[in-house]
Amino acid sequence: MGNNFEPAELDYVTYLMVTNGLVEDIGRAFTSLTGYTKADFCSKRISEVMHQLFGIYFDLENCEASPKFLFKKSYEVIEVQITVCQMERDDCKLYLFQKLHNFILDSELSLVNTLVKDNDKGVGLYNCSGFQLLKANQKYLEYMQEVFHSKGNMISLCLDAMVPDYYGSKTECLWLNSSVTGDAFCVKEQRAATENGEARYWNESIIPISENGKVKYMIAIQEDVTEITRKRMNLEEKNAELKKSIEMKDEMLMLVSHELKTPLSIITSSIQTVELTCKNELTDKVRKYLNKIKQNAYRQLKLVNNILDNTRVNAGLFKMNRTSVDIVPLTKTIIESISVFAERKNIKISFSSMMPKAIIQADVDIYERILLNLLSNAVKFTPEGKSVEVNIYRMVLKGNPQICIQVKDYGIGIPNDQKEFIFERFGRADQLVARHSEGTGIGLYLVKMLVSLLEGEIQVESKEGIGSTFTLIFPFVKTNSVESTRIEQPNEHLITASAIEFSDIYYGT
Repeated sequence: MGNNFEPAELDYVTYLMVTNGLVEDIGRAFTSLTGYTKADFCSKRISEVMHQLFGIYFDLENCEASPKFLFKKSYEVIEVQITVCQMERDDCKLYLFQKLHNFILDSELSLVNTLVKDNDKGVGLYNCSGFQLLKANQKYLEYMQEVFHSKGNMISLCLDAMVPDYYGSKTECLWLNSSVTGDAFCVKEQRAATENGEARYWNESIIPISENGKVKYMIAIQEDVTEITRKRMNLEEKNAELKKSIEMKDEMLMLVSHELKTPLSIITSSIQTVELTCKNELTDKVRKYLNKIKQNAYRQLKLVNNILDNTRVNAGLFKMNRTSVDIVPLTKTIIESISVFAERKNIKISFSSMMPKAIIQADVDIYERILLNLLSNAVKFTPEGKSVEVNIYRMVLKGNPQICIQVKDYGIGIPNDQKEFIFERFGRADQLVARHSEGTGIGLYLVKMLVSLLEGEIQVESKEGIGSTFTLIFPFVKTNSVESTRIEQPNEHLITASAIEFSDIYYGT
């Protein structure tokens, strides 16, 4: 049955009158609501008019199914319910529009309106059906135009009409997932090229808004991070160049060190041969000169070995043979191998252990290098007549048992403002320390790297003029059914390594 409205009634009804699919009349209430006049729509097809009001994907056949978002002539958006009435004439229909209250869209106090108006970032509001752009500030529209090279007005357009290659893209996947789960997401440093080929970078945050337990809106927030990203990329590029330069220098150091090590090894071997074969024929004066040659050859060999090991560790080429090692007898053996050097300075080295057995996972040669370096420093910087103490004890750190090896001296100590530098590459404490020794400062840097290779850590405590304490901390290995390596006598390798490490004080200067 058709409906009939008196002319006076139609003055208060928001309607479009359609005859044979063409708009015949528009009510004054409709013009007041939308801003469109009879001249805008008269004689146009109703499907064309609806696309202009609701967007290009509007389905005329299902226009009454649910509330729709209507875009005014000013591009403001409101939510309406559509009712279609068949008039008494079969070829005439009346499309009625009822404005619905929508706090998100209508209230100036809503979060969305605040974000859109009072924000230095680009902000856009989308519906959850087709991701149609409902509201946006100028910054967001400029972003979409710049990044996706869009032209003209974009309010009422859907994402697929704005974003090239939208279907099957990461953008579609993220938006669809967020609309279903209600989870917000953020995409960092999206790259886009402007029309003139300039690269721009943006952070995009998508925040779903739910009503009655279902996502209804999506807020998109765009932040231009081009300058920040360019600065970071510039720094990364410079760091990469610097890293490459350091690697090239390390390769050169390794090459030169290898070339130096061969003649140094020949010199030291020749001296040992002379001492062995001609020991009864050498005068004291000749022995003195041979000792000087040996001392300086060992000093150079120590430097070459440190440089080689340093470059190997940095390049990931350092070879290890980790086994379960009982460090109590090993530490004692190392101390015995260097006791003769300490005695030359009238320094006593004492050793104590709180446990008869302490097993860690370590490479014996690496552990020897670490401890020999710490002991040589302790002896070097300790005045004659004083002592160096080595202690092994167990402690619990963060609930895990640890083995600690402590090397304590009563020497000159390290100034407080210099402690942070001693483990740096080519770094060493100045002033007091510099006056007591020469060197590159590569030793403790290498020690720290070697300790890290063994999954341990090194700590230092020091007071200027009182002494220093270096503590090695390694994970404890349970002794039950564990076969461990025990070294109780200095072998030839350890004796030679000790002589090289203590070359600064071996023969005196």
